[in-house]
Amino acid sequence: MVRVILIFLLISISGFYCSAIDVAIQHDSEVVNRTFPEKKPSGFLTDEEATEEPEKQQEKIRVVVMPIAVTGERWGGQFSDAIALHLMKTNRFDVLERSYLERVLREQKLHQTGLIDPSTGAKIGRILGARFIITGEAIPLRYQDSGGQYHDNMVDTCTIKIIDVETASHYAIIRKEPGIAWDWPYRLMWAVPLSMIWDREDILIDSTKYDEIAQQVVIKFVNTLQYGAPGF
Repeated sequence: MVRVILIFLLISISGFYCSAIDVAIQHDSEVVNRTFPEKKPSGFLTDEEATEEPEKQQEKIRVVVMPIAVTGERWGGQFSDAIALHLMKTNRFDVLERSYLERVLREQKLHQTGLIDPSTGAKIGRILGARFIITGEAIPLRYQDSGGQYHDNMVDTCTIKIIDVETASHYAIIRKEPGIAWDWPYRLMWAVPLSMIWDREDILIDSTKYDEIAQQVVIKFVNTLQYGAPGF
């Protein structure tokens, strides 16, 4: 019993006193009532919910994922592709193909990367028939581990803004702070005996890869739509 309590305390400490991905929600959206009508609030997006087939009466939400501006790097497009992939895996979203998006942006002479203001995002969304525009910027982390090996394609900090096209305002802002992105699997790795196998350096490297950050961003976004809260 004492061991269980200690594990719980370690998990809690890792969640509240370490770097994480934070979410600020500006307003609720009626999209939740049309796309997730059968759901009840729980605070978590389970694997079963993420992979289940949407019912016929549910409509998919069209989303545009703008290329993420990554300071000094060229993998911002891959970062946005990873976000698009994880959105599509939920079976709840219709994600516009990036090459078509880039062509439309060139024709409209609009910015293709980085953070854009809500009015510009709303304009892009109306042209493309989208409900949400996802835009953002990131600072990369190039890390040399204790063995001297360099690790690239890692995210130190990022700010992802989700623009609601209908209201021309931010629906949510998702930000990763510097350091480990303490999602629940990583808290467990650190708190239970797996920490004897996975040290903080391993968790830092694994949790800050852009594909992992993309997955966490999508989970937070879907949770805000589905439950009105990003989860833990």
